Amino acid sequence: MPEQNLTAVEALAAFARRHTDDRAVQALVDAATLELAGRTVVRPDQDAVPRRFVLRRGTDISGISGTGDVADGVLWPDGTAAVRWRGEHPSAVHWDRGQASVELIHGHQGATEIVWLDQDDEPATAPTAKANPAAASLRLRRVVDHALNKPVPCPKCRRTTACGCMVDRAEGRIDAVLAALAPWLADGTAA
Repeated sequence: MPEQNLTAVEALAAFARRHTDDRAVQALVDAATLELAGRTVVRPDQDAVPRRFVLRRGTDISGISGTGDVADGVLWPDGTAAVRWRGEHPSAVHWDRGQASVELIHGHQGATEIVWLDQDDEPATAPTAKANPAAASLRLRRVVDHALNKPVPCPKCRRTTACGCMVDRAEGRIDAVLAALAPWLADGTAA
């Protein structure tokens, strides 16, 4: 029998399948990925979104990047992070260990802090009629962006992926956006 070249994860999964069900095997592989790689496995059916942040520097320890918002970043749903530096010599870096690496490498013992632009715990409630539209605009933009990128089924074949029907999906896209905006439109006024 020829020897198969399995990755460590594939070998772990194959071993576990002999002793348990597929759901337990997937949980084991996910836990091993988190422990070894420092990232979470994000499944296609999960409603996970990236979170934006800036690196705000109060003291420029290196004398290169300056003070204020010196970099823009994204914490991806799997726990990894990407940072893009501002200034005359911009660069980008990706951190597999996410927020922990960003804080360790760029935090300079508190001289630089992560300031979140998107909050994980944002309330899912609609703004009231008295709410300031500017205060709700970030949430509203995120909702609209999510709705615009949501897969819309073809009216003819019902596929959400590309198809050969050449049918306009505009009505479905409008329905998706209106459904996402429903909480803001409940009282008949846009927030």
